[in-house]
Amino acid sequence: MSGAVSGGRRFIVEADGGSRNNPGPAGYGAVVRDASTGEILRSASDFLGVATNNVAEYNGLLAGLRLAQELDPTAFVEVRMDSRLVVEQMSGRWQVKHPDMRALASEAAKVAALFGPGHVSYTWIPRERNQAADRLANEAMDAGAAGRPVRSRPQAAVADAEETPTVNRIVGWGPAFTATSLLLVRHGATAFSVEKRFSGVGDPPLIEPGRLQAKAVAARLASSGDIDLVVTSPMSRCRETASIIASSTGVPVEQDDDLREVDFGAWEGLTFETVQERWPRELQLWLRDPTISPPEGESYESLRFRVLRAQQRLVNRHRGLKVCVVAHSRPIASFVASALDAPLAALFRLHVDNGSLTELDYYDDGPQVLRTFNDISHLAIAR
Repeated sequence: MSGAVSGGRRFIVEADGGSRNNPGPAGYGAVVRDASTGEILRSASDFLGVATNNVAEYNGLLAGLRLAQELDPTAFVEVRMDSRLVVEQMSGRWQVKHPDMRALASEAAKVAALFGPGHVSYTWIPRERNQAADRLANEAMDAGAAGRPVRSRPQAAVADAEETPTVNRIVGWGPAFTATSLLLVRHGATAFSVEKRFSGVGDPPLIEPGRLQAKAVAARLASSGDIDLVVTSPMSRCRETASIIASSTGVPVEQDDDLREVDFGAWEGLTFETVQERWPRELQLWLRDPTISPPEGESYESLRFRVLRAQQRLVNRHRGLKVCVVAHSRPIASFVASALDAPLAALFRLHVDNGSLTELDYYDDGPQVLRTFNDISHLAIAR
């Protein structure tokens, strides 16, 4: 839920719906959690009579949004559902074609809009991580089919000994659930990187050694067999590296503009020695203070905010998956500094090689774990 402004609490809405025989006896369940603690603040369930599974899923979504609205009408809400259809339709990526769905989607959009622009996001999760809402939906269907009153619980009474929390907890020696992994790859070498020139938003292509580096890291990732997606910076040196990786792993490629390199402005394409000769005072100030930009360029502070946006987007959209992120030296250093809670000036001390691999794991309850940094062991075959 990036782009948040002051005011408004943060909630997680988990919603589910089901129909036996589809259409058949249907019901839904929804819970609202505090995003920081995982505590269930409100819950609701109901029997719908005879309906389809998708109708039940949308009713669960509506119930969860309305509960969150009652708690705080200005909240930032992340909706988590195991219905890919509802998540994709509410995110605007899929069309809503069925008339029954169109009316429900329109109503859900109206409720979501009450929180404010950008306050509600949608994330798909696997069924096993939606157990609280799933159990409520099944209890509603059981009660409705048996002619019993449905026990709709509007407060934190759903948590019990049988529940498996969807918010990860630290257990024993490490997090108990699957992390979202970002495998950060720096693009292969260009003429600028070989000649040690400032290389930001300029767009030099890969040179042959850079292509060999890309092929080496691609072979390593392909051998693991568990990459789900490649996301790349828009710069051509990254896009070509990403294409080589995607060809080897057989996974799709997406582009994220926030992954581009820092803008070095007037220093672009120049060597350090040339910059030191022409802008001695500006260079010294830049090296001492990451909030200062090169002439006509971008500060590391600005880069940090941009990379944090990208990180939150990647983790929220691809929860539980392994995503290869093809980017540049300074964005990768920014990912690492953020994970380690290091000061911004740490970016000056983190060296990232062309073709290197850095791995970070993100857990739902907050921990970020650096597993590998600047690993170039696979590049021996590219030398």
